[in-house]
Amino acid sequence: MVQVCTRAFTDFCHNHLAIQIHHAHKSHALDTERVESSSGPARTHPRLADLKPTIVGPRVEHKDEFTCKGGVDAGRLVNLARKSLYSTAKEMGGNVLLEEKWDCEIRHPRSQRRDQFKVTIHYSATVARSCCPDAQKPVEIEAAKGIKGLMTVIDRHPEF
Repeated sequence: MVQVCTRAFTDFCHNHLAIQIHHAHKSHALDTERVESSSGPARTHPRLADLKPTIVGPRVEHKDEFTCKGGVDAGRLVNLARKSLYSTAKEMGGNVLLEEKWDCEIRHPRSQRRDQFKVTIHYSATVARSCCPDAQKPVEIEAAKGIKGLMTVIDRHPEF
């Protein structure tokens, strides 16, 4: 019955008001809108690229899950995840991160409030020790895609 009424309304608008109404048939699996960005393949910061580290350690990973309101500054959240990973590297005796890679996924669950977002950041790098200082910023940060608005971080769940 609803489909018949919808179709009749669409036909009326098209024939009498010259308005096109498009009905998107969305499955229940698409209950979340996504924005994804990545640094691409693992790479070392340009200022450390020609560096010969004195010690190369293991590859480490860090995952952060944020709940944000109002907008998402993905670059800032990627930077926070990198700082957490760098802190882990320092505890392991390293002072630089090499072969860095990050992925950022922003989800906007339709069931939640309109201005709330779930953000997941995966950051991985190889821990190393070097005479040169660390770059202190994520590789390819320009690739981070966010959502315009004033971001407020409501919650953060780091996982190592």
